[in-house]
Amino acid sequence: MFNNPQKGVSLIITFFISIIILFIVLSISTLLYSEIKIIRNMGNSISAFYAAESGVEKVLYYDRKMKVGDTRGACNICNACPDCEDCIPTGTDCTPATCSDCKIAFKTEIIPETPGEKYYNIEATVNQQCKISNISLNSYGFFKNVSRAINFGSDMKVSSIVISNPGATITANGKVTISVNVSDPDGVGIESVVAAVYGLGDDNSCDPACSPTPCCMYREIDLSDDEGDGTWQKPWNDGISGENYTINIFAMDNLGYCVQISNVTVTPI
Repeated sequence: MFNNPQKGVSLIITFFISIIILFIVLSISTLLYSEIKIIRNMGNSISAFYAAESGVEKVLYYDRKMKVGDTRGACNICNACPDCEDCIPTGTDCTPATCSDCKIAFKTEIIPETPGEKYYNIEATVNQQCKISNISLNSYGFFKNVSRAINFGSDMKVSSIVISNPGATITANGKVTISVNVSDPDGVGIESVVAAVYGLGDDNSCDPACSPTPCCMYREIDLSDDEGDGTWQKPWNDGISGENYTINIFAMDNLGYCVQISNVTVTPI
């Protein structure tokens, strides 16, 4: 009998080939699983985005279609919406009939049968300026392990000037001229320009909603464009010595929209 030194080599080669094939299969499976997971998350991301969009559409629907009188319906959404869970209105004016300063937060399950799988959270804020109130909202959509957010809102146009210790800067008679430039880009005409004066003094017209407390509103002053050159102004006897105050300027066109303001000044007379 002869000894065969290559006996069993075929088995060893077969074993190594099997290991290599198994490694290739596992590598391909891992790559495919990652790709499938990415594709699945893309689908979940789209579902989460549309969930957030559903929240935006719901708020806009209730705000524009479910009005209370002539006022927008956002402040009434907690009363009118049957599936707005944990709906909480907060603010100085959440009354549906006026709705000028209110924050609303709620959650809605899109698939009530499986809570927590697909839903959206809403944070909406209503602010009143001129005759038009502005709403801004954040809608957060969730689907399984993915979330997406949508922000919707409109800019507010207010100019402010802070007068520090006016008693040291104005003349003895306490008179100043409030002046502001107002633009009319749409050419519809300016209906009114109002200077609202706030501060810590006392002019017998306190506004309890103003902050910090105590905070009193001295008065609202209607400015006029006597020269017709877009400069609105009016003299004002401030009568407040040594108190800081802020002047907020609101300008409204004939359509009821706030318009842009610039160059706010207070000049001693």
